[in-house]
Amino acid sequence: MTLAQGIVMLAFYYMGGSAMLLYLGATLIGFNFGGNFSLFPTATADFFGTRSVGLNYGWMFTAYGAGGIIGPILAGFIRDTWQNFHMAFVISGVLCLAAAGIMYFVKAPSNAPVE
Repeated sequence: MTLAQGIVMLAFYYMGGSAMLLYLGATLIGFNFGGNFSLFPTATADFFGTRSVGLNYGWMFTAYGAGGIIGPILAGFIRDTWQNFHMAFVISGVLCLAAAGIMYFVKAPSNAPVE
């Protein structure tokens, strides 16, 4: 999901030249966000155990919310600095690709509590 999101973010600026491609890009990004909402609780349970998933998922969701506030502010700052949104999409896409690379190497601990 994160890899696909990064690719679409990198291509999104160029997709804006066509209304149909812009809609397609926005749809793909939206589906990725929805897919992540179903994957985050499972990943949290795999890493921290089902007993503490409620507490830990709360922290993950809080971080997601903080990103939802800080991200647009940073995108606006980037827009004001470079006079276009292209760099904001490039930075977001590169960070998504970096996160996908990190997730490829991170595995759930074998001693994660199950109960």
